[in-house]
Amino acid sequence: MAIRPGTTVGAWALVAGLTACAGAPVAPQREEAVRTKDGWVRVWGDEFNGTAVDASNWIITTNVHVNDEQQQYTTSPDNVSVGGGTLKLTARLQSNNGYPFTSGRVESAGKREFRHGRVEARIKLPVGPGLWPAFWMLGSDIAKTGWPACGELDIMENVGFGDWVSVALHGPGYSGDTPINGRFNPSTPVSEWHEYRVDASPTDIRWYIDGALVKTTTRADVEQHGAWAFDKPLFIILNFAVGGSYPSGVNGAKEPYFGVPQATADLLRQAPQTMEVDWVRVSQRR
Repeated sequence: MAIRPGTTVGAWALVAGLTACAGAPVAPQREEAVRTKDGWVRVWGDEFNGTAVDASNWIITTNVHVNDEQQQYTTSPDNVSVGGGTLKLTARLQSNNGYPFTSGRVESAGKREFRHGRVEARIKLPVGPGLWPAFWMLGSDIAKTGWPACGELDIMENVGFGDWVSVALHGPGYSGDTPINGRFNPSTPVSEWHEYRVDASPTDIRWYIDGALVKTTTRADVEQHGAWAFDKPLFIILNFAVGGSYPSGVNGAKEPYFGVPQATADLLRQAPQTMEVDWVRVSQRR
């Protein structure tokens, strides 16, 4: 969910003020008795088994307008809800605050932040060009350093196509149209459940889909372009954008909404579209 060409860093500074506070207290992370065979220990997770977003884990963010996106985020249960064991972020064709769509975004800034480790989620996505759900992370020092110096780790992004997702890193010297990126094809459509994961260490970052390694980027790879920005706590973001510069750059749509072709506008007119998250988990080596 990086700032794309045409979006100013100044716009992202607004996000900084709303999503992260450098040095903010981080809630204690209770280590759970879950250890994997390869030496990872679960240190936090949210299984979304309740009936509302757990405020000890997440902020429901509303005042984020970047990347020429076409949605207004809200706190309404029509856009952000928990039930039946999943978090649901739902996009609707519904005018709000001058934007044609509403949707949902949650982030763990100031509550759950992690330096290195394994971050994973089980997610089911809607399909329609211009829909832009994502699972990603930002450096907790964004309010102090700004973007992209804070570092951004995109674990999974999708711009509405059923057969691929993308991953990326953004930082000083490699932001926007970053050279550190890739597209990958899950074994079945993204509208089915898949596990998206990243393993981050001081020496490399590895992306996985359903347990299969799809990309490795080393510190040396990154430092060919700029400073490595990932030896700090990062917070987690789950959001469902609609339209914007990344979708438009792929699908070419400018009308009826920027990044949203008519077919997808019609899809949302017929029915809301939902990104579902079964769980989010974080593990670290012990």
